[in-house]
Amino acid sequence: MDSDELRTAMNEIRMAVFVGEQGVDPEVELDELDDDPATLHVVALDDDGSALGTARLLPPHHSGEPAHIGRVAVRAAARGLGVGARLMAALEAAALERFGVDGTVAVELSAQEQALGFYARLGYVARPDRYLSENIWHRDALKVVRVTDTSSE
Repeated sequence: MDSDELRTAMNEIRMAVFVGEQGVDPEVELDELDDDPATLHVVALDDDGSALGTARLLPPHHSGEPAHIGRVAVRAAARGLGVGARLMAALEAAALERFGVDGTVAVELSAQEQALGFYARLGYVARPDRYLSENIWHRDALKVVRVTDTSSE
């Protein structure tokens, strides 16, 4: 994300999805990690340039730990069009490029339980423990991304 216009679009999507639809506290939704130079944000654009979805990639906290994908949000009108899968593929490829070792990288995310099927279709394996975050049940999920997973993108 390289412009104020894209940052505004990202914020609007996240506010609409997480705050408007899901009731997340707006003070919590946008955080200090959004401004961290190590955070990579992506925004999916329609052919006409309108923003459809967004997500972010955080670096591993420590060597040997997984990178973290989060704040995956797609506008209601764009759901079911493959936008979320494309956002995930872009961030997985970026994680591999930035943090991969020997052609692999572990990527973790905190999945809302209602989205576990989506992440499972992308190869993420959910851990059994669930927890509440912003009054929404979540489970952590992990995927090991390999060069062969992203070579056709």
